[in-house]
This record gives sequence, structure tokens and C-alpha cells, in this order.
Amino acid sequence: MKSKSSLRFKLAAGAALLVMAALLTLAAAPPDRPLTKDDVTLLLLGSTPPAKMTQLIEQRGVDFQMDSDLVKKFRDQGANEDIINALKNAANKPAAPKVNAPAPAATTNPSAAPEPAPGGKPNAPDAPEPVAAPAPAPAPAPAPAPAASSSQSSSEPVLRSRQDEDSSDEPVLHTRQARNSESTSTAASSSPQPASGGGATSSSEPTLHTAAKQTLPLTPATASGSGLKDPSDAEIQHIIQTFAAKEKIFEEARNNYTYHQINKVEELSNDDQEVTGSWQQEWDITYDDKGNRIERVTYAPESTLKKLGLTKEDMEGFRSIQPFVLTTDELPEYDIKYLGHVKLDELTAYVFRITPKELEKGKEYFKGQVYVDDRDLQIVKSQGRQVPEKKTHGQENLFPEFSTWREQVDGKFWFPTYTMGKDVLYFEVAPVHMKEIVRYTDYKQFKTRERILNVQEATTDKPKDQNTPAPPPPKN
Repeated sequence: MKSKSSLRFKLAAGAALLVMAALLTLAAAPPDRPLTKDDVTLLLLGSTPPAKMTQLIEQRGVDFQMDSDLVKKFRDQGANEDIINALKNAANKPAAPKVNAPAPAATTNPSAAPEPAPGGKPNAPDAPEPVAAPAPAPAPAPAPAPAASSSQSSSEPVLRSRQDEDSSDEPVLHTRQARNSESTSTAASSSPQPASGGGATSSSEPTLHTAAKQTLPLTPATASGSGLKDPSDAEIQHIIQTFAAKEKIFEEARNNYTYHQINKVEELSNDDQEVTGSWQQEWDITYDDKGNRIERVTYAPESTLKKLGLTKEDMEGFRSIQPFVLTTDELPEYDIKYLGHVKLDELTAYVFRITPKELEKGKEYFKGQVYVDDRDLQIVKSQGRQVPEKKTHGQENLFPEFSTWREQVDGKFWFPTYTMGKDVLYFEVAPVHMKEIVRYTDYKQFKTRERILNVQEATTDKPKDQNTPAPPPPKN
């Protein structure tokens, strides 16, 4: 995403030069000369602060009479009511007499002569030397902030199991077998519980599993959960090759489904409590007989974003980076490193760090980590950001960190259903707090059943126990 403030920064720099030029021009003129219409125009085009302009008008006066045409002209150039009223009151007013500071008392130390006060106002003569004020009493220490939940204070993902599916709207990765009270209580006792007051029950959207600016958190030394065995090097290579082959099948299978995609970007206040602008666009996605994506916009209200501008790279991210797919074809483009064996919601998964080897110009990549179900050997969650980012002066294009959850569709394919990113984009002009949400809904098979059955056979290493129950979709 690009910052609209970058252009404003350039305009502001130009305006500052105009202000300086205007003030230098006025400074070179005789101090008692009233302001001309050209002087006023130059000050307005230079975005001189209204208070400064009003002060100049009151001090210098003007050499013209205000009429309706001038009022309109100056308003179009940026004059507010205070400036207009000052111009009306100052018409043909002689310049205010210049007040000189009284001569300082004779002193043997020339450096002791009083300096003029800021703003052109004279200092009082013979003012006593300032005395340092006593140090203020220390302010009472602020109350300690409540302890942050692990999803905010820890660099490790929160991998938890819920006892009640209705207690949170966060997508949960389910086990393959139907849940019962025994498995639920076992999962609840063996995985970390969310901290009280963590917000999972009150928020209509999933909370991030890591702090927004944390870099890929897991490390091989601490990644594996208690009782979870790490695979050997040979097994790791087998896992990578297997999930990449299944990703290829997944990609082909998804081209046999239509779905609805909702993309939303929000600008937030600095405390993240208020939405100050938003952009939204909804698509119906289908594919032709050759697998080419067909995208039809079904809803696109007017954007109210003030600080962010979406780029073609952002749109490509919605299409291919956030629903990240790492197929056998893409393996040579990435370095893949095993990080650990962890519990992820109601699943257990292998975690891999994914880093592009080279950044080819004009191409977008994923950089982050993927969670691979340790039984089906399919990616069930990805977490990272889009790269490359542009950070050169005047050419900034930054992307938020995001997490994408997948759910099983038709009992065999792990399709992306929810993406959420909440981050601070540090542009050169000013940081922008933002949130990004993508939803994928209404998956429907639309091609021949024969091809889907062939895909199912290729994805199955052994018979399924039972179809995975889909988690309830987020309410928002």
C-alpha cells in the first residue's frame, strides 16, 4: 500500500518554500508599507498559517478595499473567515507604529544586553535574570497496565483449543474426527488457554496470533510442543515434497470451485480503537475451462481512506499472496526451513519458514511460515507478509503482516476461508495503523464430478475416518 501522505509531504515542502518566499519578499519591503493584493495572494498560496497572516494584516494594514470579488478570490486561495475579517477591518489602515525596545542600561558586559523576545515583542527593560524554577514534584506513577495476553506479549503463536465452539468467533482448525466431550476436555487440558479478558469472546473477528511487528517467531530450539516428535532430516524432505504435491492438487481443485471473496482495508486511529477510513470490494470468483480466473466485482462502495492508497500489488496480494499456495512448481523459488512440531488449535502441525531465494522484478512473493497438518500433510494456516516492499523516497509500497486460516471443504480440500492482518505501516512521512480482512465464502463445485474424484484419490494417503466438521464462520 502506498501512503497518500507522500504526495502531501511533497506539496507541503513546496508550500513551505512559498511561505518562505512570501515572508522574505515582505521582509525586503519597507516595514511600514501596507500589504498589496499580490502580497495577500502570495501568503495564501504559500499556506501561511492563518494566525501569522492575521497578525501581519493587523500590523501592516492593506492598500486596497475589500469587495465581493476579492472575498471570493481570497477564499478560493484558502483564506478563512478570520483572514477575511482582518482584511476588511484593515482596509487603508496605516501600518502600526513600530515599537522599539528601550535602550538597555549601561553595562560593562556587552553580552548582558537584553535580547528581544520571540515574536518581535520587546523585553521589559532591566528585567531581572531568570531564576530557575524549583523542580516539579514527581507525578504519581501510572497504574500498571494489565498483563497482556500471550498473543500480544509473546513472540510465539497462541496455539489453543476451545472448550466451546460458540465462545469465540475465531476460526479454529478442527481435528479430522467428530468431536466429543472426552476429546474436547483432553484438548482443553493439554493446550494453553487464552488469558482472561483476552477479547476472544467480545470481538467479532479473530485476534492475531502474534504481535503485529514480531518477525517469524518460532525457532527450532523451542518450537516443538511437549510430547511431539520432530521428524528426521529425511522425513522433513519427504514432508515438504508431499505437501507441495498436494498444494498443486489443491490449486487445481480450487479452480473447480466458484466462491465469493470480500476484501476490506481499514485505517485505524493511533490507539487502534476507531476506524477512520475504509475501502471494500467484493468479488464473485469463477474459472473458465482452461482454469483462468474470472473476477466479477459485485460490491464496491466509495473509499473513505485518507492516508492509504491501494496499488496493483495490493490487488495481486488479495488474489494470490494471502491465499498462499506453495506447489511443487514454486519450491525452487523458496528456501524452506523446518521450525518445529506444534499444537495448532485442535490439530498438530509441522511449521516451516518460507523465504524467497530471489526477488524477481515485477513479481510478488510470500515470506513467512506455514503450518502443515502432520497427518494429512496439507497446509492449514499461513502467516507472514507480501514482499518485496518499496521503501525508497517517494516510492513507498508497504504490506501488513497477515494470517490466513483454511478449512476443509467437501471433506477433502483445505481451502482458505479467512485472512486477517492488523499492523502499523511505517511510511517515511508518518506511520499508519491499519487492519485488513479477507473472507472467502460460498465455495461451490461447478465442473465435472469425474475430475474432482480423481483429485480426491490423489490427496488421500489412506482412508479417511470421517469428514472434518467445518468450524462456524466468523460472525463479522
